[in-house]
Amino acid sequence: MTGTVLPTVAYGDPAAPPLVFLRGLPSAPGRARGLDALTERVIVSGPARTHRVHAVGRPARLEPGASMAEVADLYATMLRGRFRTPAAIMGVSTGASIALQLAVDHPDLVSSLVVAAGAATLGANGRAAQRRYADLLGAGDPGATSELALATMDAPLLAPAVKLVTRLLPGPADPDGLRALVEAEERFDVRDRLSRVSAPALVVSGGRDFFYPLQLAAETVRGLPRASHVVYLNRSHAGVALHPRFGRDVGDFLRAHRGAPDLRATRPIPYP
Repeated sequence: MTGTVLPTVAYGDPAAPPLVFLRGLPSAPGRARGLDALTERVIVSGPARTHRVHAVGRPARLEPGASMAEVADLYATMLRGRFRTPAAIMGVSTGASIALQLAVDHPDLVSSLVVAAGAATLGANGRAAQRRYADLLGAGDPGATSELALATMDAPLLAPAVKLVTRLLPGPADPDGLRALVEAEERFDVRDRLSRVSAPALVVSGGRDFFYPLQLAAETVRGLPRASHVVYLNRSHAGVALHPRFGRDVGDFLRAHRGAPDLRATRPIPYP
């Protein structure tokens, strides 16, 4: 399988413990660009106060038909080559799916796990939206990015502006590889294997998440042996990692689990 190069961008103190951040879609294979780069800096600003954040893009030249387990294996190879001890892992959206697959298949590599705007499988609406996105990518349709952005934001009043802005943006690098990753996530489902995750986990959810509804997120928390759940009640999929409390909630979790006490599944902590 090709696509083993996983370039990273680092944030924070080089002497701090590592946190590997797995980006969501559309995620460039290398350094994030434009709006994605600005958003990334906001997302990692909290964790970067206590950790050296290594932001990792999706694999380049991912082959059609790749499974999420094969994708996670690529990240496992990178982790084994780069770090001598297990690392904290944080994924957002599709990155959260990869992070969960990684923690299920390679629990020895994960010291703590943050799943943001994600769950152990896509919801029915999210799967349909990603199928549509994959089809548009395959057809070379310039409206593919608009379709995805509208679903993640769940803001119909902003639809005209979103369509205008996204059509002015450059198309995704390596659209075939991006489509392969989207299709791998369509088939992703680790609900029956969550008990393999040995690391303490934090699941951060939005109450209006179109892709990973709250019911699936809560099911994921129940399946993880050592998990807590934070819910931002009024947030859409795209709004979870941009919530004003996100950096603090993730930072508090990471600090608490540098030397982690046992953390059993708890009642969700709701925020507006």
